[in-house]
Amino acid sequence: MRDDQGKRAPVLSARDLHVYYDKVHAVQGISLDVHAGEVVAILGANGAGKSSAMRALMGLVPVRSGSVLLEGTSIDALRSDQRVARGLGYSPEGRRVFGDLTVHENLQMGAYVVNDRDEVSARVETVYGMFPRLRERTRQLAATLSGGEQQMLAIGRAMMRRPKVLMLDEPSLGLAPVMVKVIYQTLQRIREQGLTLLLSEQSAHIALAVADRAYVFENGRVAFSAPAQDLRNDPALRASYLGA
Repeated sequence: MRDDQGKRAPVLSARDLHVYYDKVHAVQGISLDVHAGEVVAILGANGAGKSSAMRALMGLVPVRSGSVLLEGTSIDALRSDQRVARGLGYSPEGRRVFGDLTVHENLQMGAYVVNDRDEVSARVETVYGMFPRLRERTRQLAATLSGGEQQMLAIGRAMMRRPKVLMLDEPSLGLAPVMVKVIYQTLQRIREQGLTLLLSEQSAHIALAVADRAYVFENGRVAFSAPAQDLRNDPALRASYLGA
């Protein structure tokens, strides 16, 4: 898909998004683009507006003004479930798995609109191939999994719809370093398969290892955007925008 100037058009865009919680202006005119096949990271400290922006893209919080476009078409009027049906996958902050369902049942819930049982089974196998630990726990209740295993399950559940864009909100939050490494090794494999990823992270060095581009948020605004390699390789940029 290309725009009117013949350039490759983004698969997902935000244009001048504004989100309020009562009188708190949490997202202040954020714009961003995600192109097919790339990994884009949203970086920033706690409270910078990362999760609010992700939730706005998913239609989980009301947008005061601005627009969200998927493949060049506005999805502002769509509910979150309708956005999922159109091609957005979402793994929320805090994972939010169904604790009283098994791992297998959680994955099936991710494909609840797919009527072909063989297709659902094939998708489950794809997830198990990405996360072998989930296969080992297929009959285990999600509430009994470790935090890292729940994060794997949340990502796998979002992948069950085979989204055009997979959005991951703080995938490393609260996890032990060894589990963060496992999660991001898997994201690297997902990236190599060509799936489009948008992820928000406080841990910039982790996200920059897999990202193509990054947006740095400060106080609800985009403070800086650049190729991830520039942020990885330039200590002055990292110090100025990431405090590292």
